Amino acid sequence: MHVINYSPVSKPFVMTAVIISFIGSSIGALWMLSFFGVSIPVEVMSTFKLHRIFQLDGFVTLIIMGIGYMIIPRMRNEPLQFPKLAQISYFLVLFSILFDFSTQTFFPNSDYAKITLAARLTGVGIFAAMMFLRMKTVPKLLKETDYFITISFSLLIACNVISAFEINRHSLVYTQLWLLFPILMIFGIEYKTLPSFLAFIRPKRKLAMISIALCVTSGAIGLASVITSLPELGVFFNLFALGSAACFAVSVFIYGGFDNSEVLRLISGEKKSRYLLTILHTRVAFGFLFAGLTLGLLYNLNLQYFAVFDLAIHFIAIGFIGITIMLYLPLMLPPITGKSIRFLDFNTVPLILIVSGLSVRVIGDILISALPSNQFSTIFGISGFIVLAGMFSFVIMIHKSMKEIDSEASL
Repeated sequence: MHVINYSPVSKPFVMTAVIISFIGSSIGALWMLSFFGVSIPVEVMSTFKLHRIFQLDGFVTLIIMGIGYMIIPRMRNEPLQFPKLAQISYFLVLFSILFDFSTQTFFPNSDYAKITLAARLTGVGIFAAMMFLRMKTVPKLLKETDYFITISFSLLIACNVISAFEINRHSLVYTQLWLLFPILMIFGIEYKTLPSFLAFIRPKRKLAMISIALCVTSGAIGLASVITSLPELGVFFNLFALGSAACFAVSVFIYGGFDNSEVLRLISGEKKSRYLLTILHTRVAFGFLFAGLTLGLLYNLNLQYFAVFDLAIHFIAIGFIGITIMLYLPLMLPPITGKSIRFLDFNTVPLILIVSGLSVRVIGDILISALPSNQFSTIFGISGFIVLAGMFSFVIMIHKSMKEIDSEASL
């Protein structure tokens, strides 16, 4: 009988995050289409401002909280303390999203921002406090993981505090800061798991420490950039973030640097399928991360075109964070749902659709920047719908690959 540890606390976070992601992506897809002269009803256009709320305040925040509540205790083989508090944090963040949605949709001229911010900040504050409390137990191996995760949680709090003052909310660095905390959470998880997934090798600790130092510097500069509005700081923010990502990628062998021929010879079936999917998804994802940060650097170096701004955000949000979640979500679902995932049933269709959607977006963004009045390129405005198709195909693939297994609550 196969037994797994059941983690019910994370389930509402992950499920709600996925639902919100579909809503936010649908709004974004229609918004992109409107740039190409497609007539969108005024009632629908009024929802475009909700795209950021659903994707950053909603999806990114909830999915990282769900992952944190599950993975931090499991890394220490200890139960989550105070699960009722975790539920309270969920309802507070969900309330802030729904309240924000309601007020901006039905009462656009009202000012209830303080209520929204108070609820969200209290929710993420509870989450961060519970995670820091659990992290007091120092792991025996790969302690650097905790550094990445600690910086990630700290940035989450900092971003929510800064949002209360509504400083430079429309700047590129502001959005990049919101994306940096899930990037660092991903780094922490991958540092702990990727080397063992790939070939049971240890990551390069010195490079990881350099990556940590660079990401701390980048985060501090990013916060200063948002507060002071100095464009030079945006350059250094992206430069240090790019250096951190590069050092991290080398430290965990994203693009090779180890001999895996023996591993490939010994594994087969389910294990080999997961192994090859891991390599493919991580390499594609990090390619988008490097591209997104490079575009962010160029934008802050005064290459301030719409295409550069838009792709700097979406290469990271969809290309890196989205594709990485596609890789790790099947690994996280068994403890959440009580069902195992059969990797032999997986295919690359979702990944191909996501990459295709981003490729079409590149062409569309360039056309918008170069020919704003062009009416003959509407087809390039459908990039968001291609990404949505990739998301739907991924959910369908996951559903088809699930099978019932015995489970029990973790003690």
